[in-house]
Amino acid sequence: MKTFISFTAPFYSLGLAAALLLNVNHAGAQNLVTNSSFAGGASTGWSTSASIEINPQTTYGGPSSSIYVTELDNERNISQQVCVLPGLTYTFSYQASRRPQSGTPANPGVTVKIIGSYTSTGYVNNTQTYNNTTWSAQTQTMSFTIPANSTDKKVQIQFLSYNNSSTYGVLVWDVQLAPAASNALSISGPSSSAVGVGNTYSVNNSPASASYNWSFSNDASPGSSTSAMPSNISWASTGTKTVSVTLSNSACTVATYSKTVSVNMTLPVSLSGFTGKIADNAGDLTWTSEKETNGRYFVVERSADGVTFDSIGRVTSMNAEIPYTYQYTDQSLLPGDNYYRIRHVDIDGATYYSRTITLNHAITSNGSKMTVFPNPAGATLNFRVVINQSVSGVIQVFNTSGILVLTSQVSLAAGTNQHSINIAGLNNGSYFLKLADKQGSFQYTTAFVKG
Repeated sequence: MKTFISFTAPFYSLGLAAALLLNVNHAGAQNLVTNSSFAGGASTGWSTSASIEINPQTTYGGPSSSIYVTELDNERNISQQVCVLPGLTYTFSYQASRRPQSGTPANPGVTVKIIGSYTSTGYVNNTQTYNNTTWSAQTQTMSFTIPANSTDKKVQIQFLSYNNSSTYGVLVWDVQLAPAASNALSISGPSSSAVGVGNTYSVNNSPASASYNWSFSNDASPGSSTSAMPSNISWASTGTKTVSVTLSNSACTVATYSKTVSVNMTLPVSLSGFTGKIADNAGDLTWTSEKETNGRYFVVERSADGVTFDSIGRVTSMNAEIPYTYQYTDQSLLPGDNYYRIRHVDIDGATYYSRTITLNHAITSNGSKMTVFPNPAGATLNFRVVINQSVSGVIQVFNTSGILVLTSQVSLAAGTNQHSINIAGLNNGSYFLKLADKQGSFQYTTAFVKG
């Protein structure tokens, strides 16, 4: 006997949790669809303008009594609203089969639409027909991108019957909507640590539209955070801990991700004396390993703000029986503060971090004063500078990794000067604007944000 369920369901968002993620139906998939396989015959999360028919595959001539499907025909359609993050590419898929029983039209079909709930943008409009005469599970897969500046914080998934005037039609199950593999979301950070050692975590590929609610289990300090990249997370006791983060946008909660962390009593490597100094416009870093076990290498990481770190060099571990001192020289200092930390990588891939130190690369000036506006800037950045004498200058823009991304010439008169720079070609983010004269006697640097 068929089961018919008539209802109008509210919007549900799916919190996804497991060791590194994720979806109860497909390990490794970040499925955002609620009740994607109609588990146990439930209709939770799905809505309709008519009714929903859910039964095991065997009801329709299929092979499994434990896999549930829904039928689309001239009486039935289904939809679901899903919370998303603008700025990501998504993969959408589902499985379907023509109902291989007498009374089913020869070529019934399904039209799938994915529509932005705020802008009504049609991200997907796809129609497939099915003519199988025996049970045949066919997977349909497609992808779409929600622009980073879109106001669509939710999308509506619609399944509509096509080319069918009968009450027998196409069977659908295993509906998946997830960030594409190219921008899959997951927690980045150490999976092992030691008591009292600070750790930094972030979310891989998380777009600018996301907000964060972190939770660090048990005896963590701090116990929670709303930062995009919480740092100095430590635990007071050994054991298996859980790092969780809930991602949201301004309209709704998207998903929750979790990662397990094994906290040990002592580190396989014991670092001491991590120091640095500025010499000859370079940063000389020194650290001593008091103890190493199964070490592979050290990674030197640098940051302009103490939050976002980039790898700038690697030093091979010596695994010495006695204390061993390592050195590394940073030949491309950022103007202003340079934050450094050392990441040690074991042969099993486990990572451990040193404390963070700061070196200041002082900028010389001949009495000039420079301001930038607006900040954050859009396509144009303005700067105003006061100098003591007329010079021919060079404007340079560097990213936070110290890479030159834009340069131009400028003529400056004694007194107040105001100029504009076209930065439309730069990606959103933090940068440094450097102004210097060609003789090298004048230099001024300030930070700005392209947003």
